[in-house]
Amino acid sequence: MKLSSDRINREDLQVLKFALLYFLAAATGIWFSFQHIHAAAILPSGGVGLAILYLNGKKMWRAITIGSLMAGVMQFYLIQGSFEWLNAVECVLLAIAATVETVLGHRLLMHFFEPSRGLFQRAGEIFKFVGIAFLMGLVGSVMVVLTMAMTGSLVSPVLLTGLLWITAEMVGILLFTPFILSWFQDFKFEWNKTISMEIAVFTVAMGAIIIISSIPYFSPIVWKSFPYLVVPFFLWLAFRFNLQISISGIMLISLLTVLFTIDGVGPFVMESSHHSLLMLQIFIGVFSISTMVLTSTVKERQEAQKTVELFNERLEHTVTERTKELHDEIQIRKVAEQKAKVTNKELRKTNAELDSFVYSVSHDLRAPITSVLGLLNLARTEKNRETLQKYLDMISKSVIQQDLFIKDILDLSRNSRLKLNRAEINFEEVVNEIFEQLKYINHLKVNKTLEIDQQKPFYSDESRVKVVLNNLISNAIRHHNGKQPQVDITVKVKPKYAHISIKDNGIGIGKEHLNNVFKMFYRATDTNHGSGLGLYIVKETVDKLQGNIKLKSEINRGTEVLLQIPSL
Repeated sequence: MKLSSDRINREDLQVLKFALLYFLAAATGIWFSFQHIHAAAILPSGGVGLAILYLNGKKMWRAITIGSLMAGVMQFYLIQGSFEWLNAVECVLLAIAATVETVLGHRLLMHFFEPSRGLFQRAGEIFKFVGIAFLMGLVGSVMVVLTMAMTGSLVSPVLLTGLLWITAEMVGILLFTPFILSWFQDFKFEWNKTISMEIAVFTVAMGAIIIISSIPYFSPIVWKSFPYLVVPFFLWLAFRFNLQISISGIMLISLLTVLFTIDGVGPFVMESSHHSLLMLQIFIGVFSISTMVLTSTVKERQEAQKTVELFNERLEHTVTERTKELHDEIQIRKVAEQKAKVTNKELRKTNAELDSFVYSVSHDLRAPITSVLGLLNLARTEKNRETLQKYLDMISKSVIQQDLFIKDILDLSRNSRLKLNRAEINFEEVVNEIFEQLKYINHLKVNKTLEIDQQKPFYSDESRVKVVLNNLISNAIRHHNGKQPQVDITVKVKPKYAHISIKDNGIGIGKEHLNNVFKMFYRATDTNHGSGLGLYIVKETVDKLQGNIKLKSEINRGTEVLLQIPSL
């Protein structure tokens, strides 16, 4: 019984503590009111009450009721100087309205937001929160207007009173709930020289504005321009600081703006106090929402950039692991070759060529990696989230294709005489896929012309056809002779053969080299940084497909490769 009594006492003390906090918030709302029209510019109590319930649970609804009753009694004494039984009824009904709208807001927050994750981390969450604030203000406004109409204390038109109440509630919730909840979230702030310099520049700018505003000639202009002058300040908060500091800056500017307007100073002072109040509330609401959305968007962009960097690290790790697997496979093959003491000359030649091929295959894998790195460079400067997602999808596609290509290489290293895998080939899809994979290889726009005449199905080994076309097209793009690459591809599918022509405007190959370019490790020029395996692989693959290949080339005029591949 004693433990239960202690728990109840602690809960009661906590309720009283939060009731006092709610009362102070309501008193602050009275302080920020236009007294002659009995209308508040900001109602902090709604935002404070919502934060209390979110942090401590819905059981704290009693604190909202008690705090609201205390605020109602105080307001009647301040306005009328007395407190009658009808005032007591109105206080009770207003307390019920405050409790209902706060409990409703808490239920909506718990429904639309995950308690395990901090609030206001995504731009979409901000708009959800604005909707919750509007619903709370609407429910509270209806109940308050009905209460005031029943008790006879309604002095302004019904629609005007309801509108002013909704806007005051929304502004209070949009300012105070994020302000309180953000400071209960974990955050990091690193002070650096750049921020110090920016603060110094901002201080100088503010000083200049204050000095100019003190000059009678410029004073009206400065005050009328105030809504525009604070835009850079809000943008600075959103782009350079976290939510805690941004919302604190918004609150400071908003409260100062309210005080100036109440004193009849500033751009929102109009002939009608109701109009002044509405203009003021619209300004605070729009800029608070905009700043929170920008802050969350900047944070999302930073998180996306970190994700891309982590993805890049994992990609490098994957490439390292794959390379190690290739190296281990080579070592195992060497050991097996030594133990078996194979004496067959052709078998030794084949294994030696295969080992050399695996050692030197890395250059053929650089095209997808280069594409990924190019996309990463684009993603680092991209601000549009939708475009950034497209870049990530393209990176993922390139990595998957590279992984499949590595696996094919491992298969070829285990068995250099794999059987042909017959499948239907759509040359247009194959060629477009290769161009898509190589589109960022040189960061140059590639002009291409495709003339594909395929009226009938064509069957061959698709993976080997891709190896041939990928090598030839990538060579045509790489050796572009300092000009914009131009690649012309013609495919004519006949009943028994596919005739393929790949023509470029590159550096070309000298006639003295044409008979040797298909040899392993042969390089036609010293400027060619490749492994010397590309055309050798093409020739070996075409031979496996039982086709033939011819090459025509002239220095500085380009190269044309003619392929004839039979339908299997």
